[in-house]
Amino acid sequence: MIIGHDWLVLDTNIWIFGLREQSDPSVCDQLLLQLPRLYVKVPRQILLELRANLTAEEMRRFFRLVNRYPERTEFHWDRVNVSLIRKYQQLGCKLGDAAVAAHMETLGVGTLVSENRDFLCELQGLPFRVLRAVDVVRELGEIE
Repeated sequence: MIIGHDWLVLDTNIWIFGLREQSDPSVCDQLLLQLPRLYVKVPRQILLELRANLTAEEMRRFFRLVNRYPERTEFHWDRVNVSLIRKYQQLGCKLGDAAVAAHMETLGVGTLVSENRDFLCELQGLPFRVLRAVDVVRELGEIE
């Protein structure tokens, strides 16, 4: 696994936990410190969820953070095909998770970083891998 060279998507919970520097899981803020070493795509569904869950100041912090690395961050505002969302709902995804999964497939991204237990444990047969923040930070050599 070569995290530093492949595009990935950080799930909404990674951004929220990291921006708020919440102590549980504290590793999300460590992961956001590694953005200069990552290639991150931010799909429409994640942006919508962030806008719904973050304060205006937190959203400004988010955009200031990602705008520091324009060559390593891509925003994708395009909608995904509804039939693709339905496909992931049939696999057991809730609507928001199905939209994230549909974006993953549409964008051709092979790794989702998430603390969402549904993605981590309950869903099978996804065409992308799901890693926890601690796994990515550990691979980047920031924790043991």
